[in-house]
Amino acid sequence: MLSIAITGANSGIGLRAARALAAAGHHVLALCRDPDRGRAALADINAQAKHPAGLIQADLSAPGSIKAAAEQLAQTAGHLDVLINNSAVFDQTIRAPLFTADGHELFWAVNHLGPFLLTAHLSRLLSAADNPRVINVASKGLLSMPRIRIRFGQLDDPSWYTPTRAYYHAKLAQIMTTFTLAEKAGGHLETTCVRVPAVRLDPDRVAAMPWLQRTLYAPKNRLAVPAERLGETYARLATWDGNLPGPYVDEDFRPVRAPAFAYDEAARERLWAVSQAATGDPTWAW
Repeated sequence: MLSIAITGANSGIGLRAARALAAAGHHVLALCRDPDRGRAALADINAQAKHPAGLIQADLSAPGSIKAAAEQLAQTAGHLDVLINNSAVFDQTIRAPLFTADGHELFWAVNHLGPFLLTAHLSRLLSAADNPRVINVASKGLLSMPRIRIRFGQLDDPSWYTPTRAYYHAKLAQIMTTFTLAEKAGGHLETTCVRVPAVRLDPDRVAAMPWLQRTLYAPKNRLAVPAERLGETYARLATWDGNLPGPYVDEDFRPVRAPAFAYDEAARERLWAVSQAATGDPTWAW
């Protein structure tokens, strides 16, 4: 039985992965921002679980909440075999940038800085496992942006913001962090980043869209990959027998190329340094 933490486990791919892993007999720790939605998801997960899953409240836009979640998780489990950094925000209705209490643009905070800080806080629990793994998540949409780069010096600058730019910018950072973390762990941690294609949204998320957006999105949603299918991808990687198939893989576990900028060693090291500074210089186990 593996101990597996999943962020954003109350809906979408995260919920499906949590459900599959719990049903397979693993101890799932579901990290969710909204307590009410988290409790509903937990009941869903535990309906088929062989061992009861646990719920931990975690708001990835708030460093204090991330630290508290890590402390609660440490009280629940003596080690952590797998961390799946699944949670992300990609709300196309956020037409103007929003900022966290710490002054960070919301997409950058939730989709990059939050997972970065959570992984740091959980690194000692991961280091206590026999074969620890961190699974991060990027997007197939990056294929349309082969020249995308990290905007050093403009990370929280609202002048270039659109929800699409902010989302893919943070997803590039997740790929680069995956590569750097593996290097810094020096063989003591396996990491991979999944290139997720367009995923079919849950009906409640579609219903919450404005009418025009819902109408325009309907054809794309019908053609998107079911969340259940991608949940199986997460679950398979979490329990992979042997070495993970690559540092950056698609939903079928095939190694794929990242945007060119992700292979710039100096840029990756700079991203690590600015992420450390932005999250209060957390301590890592490696």
